[in-house]
Amino acid sequence: MLGTARSLFVFVGVFWSAIGVAGAALVGRRVGAVYVFVSVRADTALFGGLPEEVLAADRNLATLKVMLVRALCGFMLAAGVLCAAVAWFGLAEPRIWALTTLTAVGLIVLPYWWFTLAPYRAAGYTLRLADIPPFMWVPAIVMPIASVLGWAARAGR
Repeated sequence: MLGTARSLFVFVGVFWSAIGVAGAALVGRRVGAVYVFVSVRADTALFGGLPEEVLAADRNLATLKVMLVRALCGFMLAAGVLCAAVAWFGLAEPRIWALTTLTAVGLIVLPYWWFTLAPYRAAGYTLRLADIPPFMWVPAIVMPIASVLGWAARAGR
């Protein structure tokens, strides 16, 4: 069980790292121009127009979006590398600090995603899983499973 937990935590770290690198490389190009934050459908409902049109109409908003996405991608890359390293090295033994840290990371990000998506809910828009970026929902599913497996393995020792 601990090996599976370790692999899942490493997966999340590598996943976040890959999204961080890819996102920073793509934002501002045609790929990144089709959304403001989550999806074309959700952003159109929240911002009152197609994201491409909203961003084209306000170059300052488009510049801010690029800056914020790049900053988010940098933090995601850093968090991904850290998560993978803590899982790989800290759970090899296993160390309680590593499992505690990884569990905390999984728990800490969840309310932030909830707060981040609050404007969509406040506007009366119901987000579907397809609207939410994978960097939010994939770890939100995988990290609790990894944590439960890790703590169960620790309890069974």
